[in-house]
Amino acid sequence: MSAMTLKSRLRELAPRRVRAHRILGGPLKGRVIVTSLHDYPGAVLGRTEGPLLEWFRANIAPGETWLDVGAHYGYTAIAMAESTGPRGLIYAFEPTLDTAASVVKTIALNHLNNVSVVPLALGSPGRLRIETVAVDRGMANHAFGGSASGQIFVVAFDEFWEAIGRRPVHGAKIDVQGMELDVLRGMTGMLSEHHPKLVIEFHAGVDRGEILDVLRGAGYEFPGAAVDPAPDEATPAYRDDHSYAFKARTD
Repeated sequence: MSAMTLKSRLRELAPRRVRAHRILGGPLKGRVIVTSLHDYPGAVLGRTEGPLLEWFRANIAPGETWLDVGAHYGYTAIAMAESTGPRGLIYAFEPTLDTAASVVKTIALNHLNNVSVVPLALGSPGRLRIETVAVDRGMANHAFGGSASGQIFVVAFDEFWEAIGRRPVHGAKIDVQGMELDVLRGMTGMLSEHHPKLVIEFHAGVDRGEILDVLRGAGYEFPGAAVDPAPDEATPAYRDDHSYAFKARTD
């Protein structure tokens, strides 16, 4: 039996009840996350996103404003909030309403007053609209679908940015299960003006060339840096389910 098959079978046996869990290990040990063992066992055990959390610690400065696009149950939002400190601000975008409600509880239980939970999906240019999407383990999943479906509210970040007064944004984590290109297209105004640091998780079926074209047009340099590089990844391959960091051109 493959490791992935075993993991899937163990997940099916795990409790589905969403409740507060103390994180048992890893960099966020002792923090609290509201989720279920079925949906997000890695967060409860503290065995997920290790390289990404290390990247946050190296790249997020106190007092900065960051976007957590695809916050899921708030694991990465906790880490980002710790790095920005109380003078910083995190906008945690999670469009699946039940999951967003869990993030609100997670933030409250950890006394993180610098996180604002936004129950919206970010997408391509345009005003607020409603879309029907597949839902899997508490997330809107455009890459592989899911066993249920739900409606989410979608808006381009540049529209949201106007509503918050075009405040400077210092960085963004984007993990949106196949919607990476649409998210980036919807924030080109902000990207071109502020050139925030970006860390993007790529997913199957997403055209890497189109994503890189959008970033190039917004003034970013290449290649991106693998957050968790493979041993033989001298040149970024932009692998599925791995994160890559991008920064503005310096010329």
